[in-house]
Amino acid sequence: MKRFAFLVAGLVLALGWAGWLGAIRDPAVVRYRVELAGLQRPLRMVHLSDLHGSNWDMPQVRLNRIMDQVNALHPDLVVVTGDFHASKIWDPPMRMDDAVQPLTRLKAPLGVWSVPGNHDDPYWIRWVMRRFGLKLLAGDLVDLGPIQIVGSDDLIMGQRPVQGLRAAAARAQPGKPLVALVHEPRLWTMLPANVDLVLAGHTHGGQIQIFGWPQFKKLDSQYLRGRFRNPGGQQMLVSAGIGTSIVPVRLGTQGEIVVVELVPQSPGRNSGTDK
Repeated sequence: MKRFAFLVAGLVLALGWAGWLGAIRDPAVVRYRVELAGLQRPLRMVHLSDLHGSNWDMPQVRLNRIMDQVNALHPDLVVVTGDFHASKIWDPPMRMDDAVQPLTRLKAPLGVWSVPGNHDDPYWIRWVMRRFGLKLLAGDLVDLGPIQIVGSDDLIMGQRPVQGLRAAAARAQPGKPLVALVHEPRLWTMLPANVDLVLAGHTHGGQIQIFGWPQFKKLDSQYLRGRFRNPGGQQMLVSAGIGTSIVPVRLGTQGEIVVVELVPQSPGRNSGTDK
């Protein structure tokens, strides 16, 4: 019995150590190419999600390093789809200011645009963002010239985010690409038809995946990571994010920085297709 207990303890320690190394591993750069009808010139968009600033695995020095990595990709614009808060079972205190301030290092001609996540206090995150001069879209639409972006609050606020997103999208200019920023991918099923592309996070790609375990809520498990399409031609890209939630562990998944190369639609191709 003792030998079995030692074996189990050793296995738990080994998995924990492997998970910790996975949590602090540099994020991979994952690339997508998306054709958009109405786009006049190519754009490079970098998508970050689920930073979860934390003194365990995402201290400010690491966040700064990741922001420099993003700048080295020379984005035209950067978007961040929520969850700036640590959200661990227990975490050495880290101010929201320290988790958000690294975003001020980002450089992109069309700006840096964010939406809140389910772990971000809906009022405090607004105050901190304003303090650093960062742009938070929550039920708002912005026209950047080549494309339009609409952002949503998180579903923790009930139906208000859905109503706000739909109202903002209704103000979009027809014929110009419309990109939606949301935190939870389940919002994809609630979007108006004029949205061409959705960027989401929230799932961490599963964060801990050992032979398909643990199982996630049905709505989340459908969209853990990657590219999705619906019959209407809309596309959604779900990022595995860069941080961790609940515990500073990643197993079977890797954090990622997503590069989205937006290109004009090829003649004769339907909206929402790609090569």
